[in-house]
Amino acid sequence: MKEIVSQKIMNQDLERYLQNFIESKDTFEFADLALHHYLAFNGQDQKAIEWLAAGIELLILSFDIYDDLEDQDNGSAVWMKIDSSIALNAVTALYTLSIQVMCQASHEPEFSQEILNFALQSIQGQHDDIVNAPQTEEACLEMIKNKSGALTALPCVMGVMLATGKYHPIVASYSYELGIIAQIENDYRGLYYLNNDFIQKKNTLAYLYLNKRFNAASAEILSWYENTELFLSLNSKQIKEKLTEAGVVQYLLVMKHLSLQKLKKEIARLELQENKIKKLITGIIK
Repeated sequence: MKEIVSQKIMNQDLERYLQNFIESKDTFEFADLALHHYLAFNGQDQKAIEWLAAGIELLILSFDIYDDLEDQDNGSAVWMKIDSSIALNAVTALYTLSIQVMCQASHEPEFSQEILNFALQSIQGQHDDIVNAPQTEEACLEMIKNKSGALTALPCVMGVMLATGKYHPIVASYSYELGIIAQIENDYRGLYYLNNDFIQKKNTLAYLYLNKRFNAASAEILSWYENTELFLSLNSKQIKEKLTEAGVVQYLLVMKHLSLQKLKKEIARLELQENKIKKLITGIIK
């Protein structure tokens, strides 16, 4: 990724910012998704999958940065410590570069079109998140599918498309569920610290559930997020016990389980050898 930036970005000052952004990246799960699917469907071109994987991780990084800038979250990130206009221009360069790199993996017009379709779908989901559009659990799941699901489907579907030349609807179907699972896990972790989702009363699945105030514990938890000093005085054990008492832990686990069952059901429909399906499941479900 750093080598690609060095090759493609001629402005040295801009390059320095982008290299710093990349330096902060320590996970490459989306590249792994592309690789697992590429190999499962007998992809053979090592250079092509390397271009796709690198471009995907650049795209994911750009979306993470946009997300932080839009939510004014994650203040410790390098892009949050610089002038916002510089950060915004730099991330736009990163996003544009990511599309260019992914499209170099294949010269088929349909390939680049699908990449743009997924990116645009995620941006629209992000818009719904920013304006806090979801008012029901169903609407929230649809927003998650568009925002997180599309970004998760992109590496899976494009990995298969690079290997076979075809869009695979079954892969797309279960990949969206994988994105929903990841977002539910992220929302659950967010319950343990004062993130912007609760400060801004974002309609996450957890918040929508708690806001129904099924019991006294739900109302108490909501009051915690209103009182920063009180919340910071609590330890994780106290928080978890109250979340369990409110039923939100069980609720999120059930929602996650439902998506996991849909995912496994769809993967089983793939016309692949059983050992390849097992290897694929092991590779994408952590």
